[in-house]
Amino acid sequence: MASPTGLSNLARSASPSELRGRGCPLYFPNQFITMIKKFLALALTLTLGLTSCTSDDVTPVLPKSGIKIDKGVLSAYPEKEIMPTELVSLPEVTEIADKVFEGYKTLRTLQAPKLTKIGAAAFKGSSLKSLQLGATVPTVGEGAFDGTSEEKDLVVPAEKVADFIDFAKKYHFMTINGTPLPGTQIEIENGVLLNYPIDKTPEDGVVKLDASVREIADHVFEGNIRLKEIHAPGIKKIGAAAFKGCIGLVKVDFGGAQRPPLALDETDKDYGTAADAFWGTPEDKVLTFNEANNPNFLQYFEYIARHHFAKLDGITIPAELDKKYFRVQNGVLRGITQAGQSFLSGLGKNGVLVLPSNIKQIDGQVFNEKFQNFKAIYAEGVESIGLYAFNATASLNFAHLPNLKSIGEGSFTDNASLTAVNFPKLEEVGPVCFSGGASFSGNGLKIQYVSLPAVKTIGSGAFHGNYKNSGVVFVLGAQPKVDTKPYEDYPQTGFVAFGQLKEPVLYTTPENLKTYTLTDGKWMNFTVKELK
Repeated sequence: MASPTGLSNLARSASPSELRGRGCPLYFPNQFITMIKKFLALALTLTLGLTSCTSDDVTPVLPKSGIKIDKGVLSAYPEKEIMPTELVSLPEVTEIADKVFEGYKTLRTLQAPKLTKIGAAAFKGSSLKSLQLGATVPTVGEGAFDGTSEEKDLVVPAEKVADFIDFAKKYHFMTINGTPLPGTQIEIENGVLLNYPIDKTPEDGVVKLDASVREIADHVFEGNIRLKEIHAPGIKKIGAAAFKGCIGLVKVDFGGAQRPPLALDETDKDYGTAADAFWGTPEDKVLTFNEANNPNFLQYFEYIARHHFAKLDGITIPAELDKKYFRVQNGVLRGITQAGQSFLSGLGKNGVLVLPSNIKQIDGQVFNEKFQNFKAIYAEGVESIGLYAFNATASLNFAHLPNLKSIGEGSFTDNASLTAVNFPKLEEVGPVCFSGGASFSGNGLKIQYVSLPAVKTIGSGAFHGNYKNSGVVFVLGAQPKVDTKPYEDYPQTGFVAFGQLKEPVLYTTPENLKTYTLTDGKWMNFTVKELK
C-alpha cells in the first residue's frame, strides 16, 4: 500500500493516461485530488497530536486520545498516552492546567518551548526528571512540583540561564542544562564551606565535615530543620546566622580541641563566631567537650555562654561534693569549710568548680569573697541562688547555670571579671545583682554579653556599674518591668537599673519588639535591634 506521501506524489505527477496505464480505471479530477490531500493532511495531524490552533481551529479534543488542548491550554493528558520513551512533547502549548500530570509515574521528560503558565499541582507527585522550556520563565501555581525529584534538570536556551536561576532554586531543580545549580550542591572552596543544601543532610541528621574545612560561611545551615548534629573538628570560624533557625540541632562537636572557634578576649579577627550564629537553635543543645584533650576550660565556657548551650558533653560531674570542703544538706549548698577556702584558692587560673546535678540551691554568701582563683562555676542542677552568694568573687569569669530560675539581691555584685551571662530560665533579677557595688571602681566591669530571654522583672541598680566596654549586648524577651528608682542603700550615687552602661544594644525578636515602648528608636538608652 502506498504511503500517504507516495499517493500524494502519484496523484500530483501522473497524467490520466498514465494512471489508466498503471491499472487505475478511473480518472481523478483535480478537485477530487485536492480533497484527498486535505483529508490526508488532517488525518496525519490528528494522529501525531501536533495540531496548531488558529482562530479558525475549533478541534481542541484529539479523537480517541483524551488529550485536550484548547487555544494553547492543555487541560487533559491521560497517562496512557505517554510514549514508551516517557516523553511528552507540547510544541504549541502555552499553559498547563491544574493537576494535569499529577501522580504520573511514566512521565520523565516534558518539552514545552512556548509554555508561560503552570497550574497548581500540575506535576505533583510525578516522576518528572527533565523540564525543557523556551525563553519565558513560566508562572507557577501552588504545589506544582511538590513531591517531584530533587534531582530534576531544567533545560532552557543557553542565553536565558540567568533568568531561570531563581525559578530552578524555588522548585528544587538540581541542574540547568546539565550544570549543577548554584546552591544545590555542597560547596567547599579553599577550606570554606560555602553551601550545604538541606536535602544533602543525611537521614539521621548528623553532618560530619572533614578536618580540612576550617570555616563555615554565613547562612550555610540557616533554617535546616533536618540538622541534629554537626561534627567539625577543623573549624576555626563560623559566619553570621550559620546555624540560625536549626530547630533540631542538639549537639555541636568541634573535636574537643584546644579551643572552640571563639576564644576569650578574641583579638584575631580571622577567627571566632558571629553573635547570631546559633540564634533560634534549642536551648538544651550540648557542646562536645573532651577533658582528655586538655582543652581550655574558659574558652569553652565563654562559648556555651554566648551561644546558648545547656551543657558540655564530656565534662566530669562529681556524684557529690567533698565533705571536707563543702557543707551540703538536702540538695542545698550551705557553706564552705575552712579547708574548703584553701581548696578554692589553690586551683590556678583555669580553675573550674563543677557541682553535682543534685544540688538545686546555693545559699546566701556561700562564695562571698571566697572564690579568688576559680574562673568558672558549672552547675546543671542549680535553680536558685541566695543573697550575695557570689559577691566580690573577683576572679569569676563565667557562671554556667542553665536551669537558674531565681537569684537574690546582690548575688553577683562586685565581679570585675564576669564576662558573659546567659541564664535562659531566669525570670527575676533582684536589686544590684550584677552591679559594680557601692565602692567598686577598679578598671571597670568587663561584662560584654547578657542573655536573659525569660526575664520579667529587673530590680533597682541591677546592672549599675563602671563598665569597661561600650556596646554591651543584651538579649531579652518581652519588655520586662524595670525598677527605675535609685537603689535605696545608695540613693546619693544614683544607683539605677542600667546606670553607666555605655551605648548598650538590645536584641529581641520581632514578636517581642512589639511589647517595647520606644522613644526615638531607643528603650532606656538601649539601641534596639531585631533578631529575625
